[in-house]
Amino acid sequence: MTIDVESRRLELDAILEHYGLGPENLELVEGFPDEPWRVAKCQKILKKIYIKKTITPEDKQAVLEDLKRFPEDIAPLEDDWLFLKHTMLKYVCSIQQRWQPDYECSKWAMYHMKQV
Repeated sequence: MTIDVESRRLELDAILEHYGLGPENLELVEGFPDEPWRVAKCQKILKKIYIKKTITPEDKQAVLEDLKRFPEDIAPLEDDWLFLKHTMLKYVCSIQQRWQPDYECSKWAMYHMKQV
């Protein structure tokens, strides 16, 4: 099923608040015209996270395929809310720890997903 990100806005804002950020740090967008496979991205210096308003099953599957190279168990990310939570946390890490590579932020998000 398609993930309606807008319906989870309050929960996403709560995650931001937990990590010292605010609703102004999240913008829901229609998509990324130059990168149609992307579901989210961030601008680290501006402390801005962009997530698609609607994530299709195909979008989600593309992200999960990329994460399968991780040694961590990604099965929990089959759940739409946990997938969205992981996506948000990955970019929170990217903002707060700008020097970390994408892979490390994904690992950080997997750990913190259970904490928030």
